Amino acid sequence: MIKKTPVLSAPFLIAGWQPDAGEVGWNVFEYLNNHLQFEEFAEIEPLGFFPLNEVQIANDLVQFPEAKFYAYEEKDLIFFKSYQPNSKIYKFLNLFLDLAENFKVKEIYTIGGLISTIAHTKERKIYTVVNTPYLKEEIGNYPLQTNLSHEGPTSTSGFLLWIAMQRYIPGISFWVDVPFYLSGRVDLKATKAILEFLKARFKLSIDLKMLDQEIEKQEEKIALLSTQNPDIGEYIAKLENNINLAQEEMDKIINAVENYL
Repeated sequence: MIKKTPVLSAPFLIAGWQPDAGEVGWNVFEYLNNHLQFEEFAEIEPLGFFPLNEVQIANDLVQFPEAKFYAYEEKDLIFFKSYQPNSKIYKFLNLFLDLAENFKVKEIYTIGGLISTIAHTKERKIYTVVNTPYLKEEIGNYPLQTNLSHEGPTSTSGFLLWIAMQRYIPGISFWVDVPFYLSGRVDLKATKAILEFLKARFKLSIDLKMLDQEIEKQEEKIALLSTQNPDIGEYIAKLENNINLAQEEMDKIINAVENYL
């Protein structure tokens, strides 16, 4: 449902989903919105796509499923912030693409976290999947990885790119490394990696200094945990040296970080 029509000309459409490893997509949206002030202009009605018999509560507020479009006219951008649909997914994604066609979207970007066995101190790499070969050349000047391999169920983003390809709409999925023990929390470093790319790609006027401070605080907390719990420090040191952990060791890190942070 379109509530108003923003002034756009062949915009890019950037989508972020929830749930998501490291909450990357939504956290990128929130950071950009706080700095740039987007304007909501359309939504996909949740009825039939999301379970409405269950709601989440965050910060004492009831969170209902949403799928909303926001415009940033200054840079000709559309942002889509949505829960991942759990039924009638094909119909949902086609409604998304109907809006993309209506606004003559040039390219679709999706953002997501990729659970990884890296340590939190490591650089976050961004992997890309495209539905049109020429897009590889278009993003070739950016520090992105194109060697992602995956076996398993198709993600919402992957399904979207496939349907978009059938409708001749170019699209790219961006997947950023998220340490497995931060996958259930906000991974600030992963958020920054995507923000740096978007800032360069679209020449966005955003300051990442506050995010750097938050990253430093998060890493200080994990460093303190490692000092207080030598086993956790040992496991993280193994990850930093690219040594695989046993499942039991991975579970211990996950539980310790979840309880501490």
